[in-house]
Amino acid sequence: MRQGFTIVELLVVIGIIGLLMGIAVPTMGMIRAEARNSGCLSNLRQIHLPLQAYTDAIGGVVPICDMLPAVGDNGPEGGLPALLKGYLEPTSEIWLCPADFNPESRITGTSYLYVPGLLRYAPEVQVQVAMTVLRERDITDKARTRLRNQLEGRMVGAFYDGIEKPPGDAPGGTPRASKYALVVDSEDRHPGTRQPRNALFADGSVRENTPPEELDEGGEDEQP
Repeated sequence: MRQGFTIVELLVVIGIIGLLMGIAVPTMGMIRAEARNSGCLSNLRQIHLPLQAYTDAIGGVVPICDMLPAVGDNGPEGGLPALLKGYLEPTSEIWLCPADFNPESRITGTSYLYVPGLLRYAPEVQVQVAMTVLRERDITDKARTRLRNQLEGRMVGAFYDGIEKPPGDAPGGTPRASKYALVVDSEDRHPGTRQPRNALFADGSVRENTPPEELDEGGEDEQP
């Protein structure tokens, strides 16, 4: 005569299954988040190549454009995707972080901020640029815009090329190119880290956007 499972045995099996599910579900979530994080870092590495090619093509000056595309009637306009369209299609999935689920972010066509597009508006830059451009009276508007972009690019580039001195009179210093981002996630999208944004840095490294003061304490870069 066959004997079935007792109620106690069934409850034990159900309890074990529940325990395993409780372990598996968070683990799968972590795996998916890690995969999205890896995809984001890969995107930034792939953005670096056309950005560097464009920079070389204009004589090594930091390219200048808006930090994010504007959204017009015909879709995204301007920004880094439009600037690099000869090197990387503006509609490429590379411009979208796999962890970006925000419709308002994705409608701009990119999940990433172009930091020089913000630094160009620093007062120190704008005062110097305005003084130079105002002296050029006999040039077209197009030439004036080109001159302004070149001057802004040189000044922003000088910032990235500088050395960050340690506090006090301590010797040495750290290149700003290894500490300050060129391209960065426009929002916090990678939970589980102290600074849940990824970034492409001016020295070509790609990593978590760790604040510069934490790097001074011994943080390490991930090289491309």
